[in-house]
Amino acid sequence: MEPQLPTIKNVFVNETDDDDPPALSSHALAALKEFLEEQRQSPANHETAENGEGTLEPESEVALVTEDWRLSQFWYDPETARTLSQEVLSLCSHSNYKVACIACPTLYAYLKKIDPNISVQLLEYDKRFEQYGSDFTFYDYNQPEDLPLELKHTYQVVIADPPYL
Repeated sequence: MEPQLPTIKNVFVNETDDDDPPALSSHALAALKEFLEEQRQSPANHETAENGEGTLEPESEVALVTEDWRLSQFWYDPETARTLSQEVLSLCSHSNYKVACIACPTLYAYLKKIDPNISVQLLEYDKRFEQYGSDFTFYDYNQPEDLPLELKHTYQVVIADPPYL
């Protein structure tokens, strides 16, 4: 049995009466309904397909945990993630550079999918990414210098996409 979505009523407010409840515009109400419907549906997990050359096929995606809008999380679309991944990999192609992905788990996932041997660390606030094991480090961008000592001055390539900025 599917859970029922909450009923959302749009109440029109008389601008001269401050005691009335606030109202949503029809556009905001539609967006809220769409968001609640998306939250109700379970995320589909898509496996990523490689073409044999270590690059991702255009129709493939890397599955991540669901975005959490309360953490201002918005994952990269596949084209953006592939483009950034290829740029990072080109920077690292002739050396053993270490890469830090700060608040960009989509990039981390694509880098590891394309080149499982790349040295990349995900620094992220969302502890659901602990599933990446030693590649995950809890990171609060509000305390940017609060890092484990072994991570300081370690990375030649740093990509940062902190929320709210």
